[in-house]
Amino acid sequence: MAAIDGDWFHARLKDTGKSLRALARHMDSDPSAVSRTFSGHRRMRMDEATQIAGFLGVSLADVMKHAGITTEADGPQARIVLAATINESGVIEMLPEPKPLPASVVEKAQLAVGGHYNRQVVAAQIRASSGALAIWDDAVLLFSQTDMVDASAIGALSICRLRDGRQVLAKVERARKTGEASLVSPAGKSEEVALLAASPIIAVIP
Repeated sequence: MAAIDGDWFHARLKDTGKSLRALARHMDSDPSAVSRTFSGHRRMRMDEATQIAGFLGVSLADVMKHAGITTEADGPQARIVLAATINESGVIEMLPEPKPLPASVVEKAQLAVGGHYNRQVVAAQIRASSGALAIWDDAVLLFSQTDMVDASAIGALSICRLRDGRQVLAKVERARKTGEASLVSPAGKSEEVALLAASPIIAVIP
């Protein structure tokens, strides 16, 4: 694992006028544990990276990069890893540590993404024994990390990062530049939200 860039995290806290203690409260953690993480004495978990991204208002990809969490292989093509699960309500839950995908899934994923796709691509597995997503139970969804609302996400099933810190799978019906958006859940429920980022699903691998 690459070394963490603690200065970057402290600079983001300063830029936003927030304290390390406030971040620790947001993470339901001890300030000393967060401090040890930023100094490189404690490894940052994926779920912590997600919480930090939401608190600082930056992309998960940026946090992963500066935390030394890498998902890229040595070559030019991204190594796709399983980084999250999606429950029956469509809520994304980040795994503590990214996991490798089975070889059979990797092959399909690389074909779906294509060698020309140069964004960081991650995978999320649906775990739904009931509800609208039950037909996709155990399927793997591929999406790219982004810190904005991708234009191609409008009208498409997407991974959406909300201002309240949640990440959900939903169809983006409408999104304004000011952040107001209308989402439709897999169950068909509409919700008005403050949207920070949305990335369309690249592929669904059953």
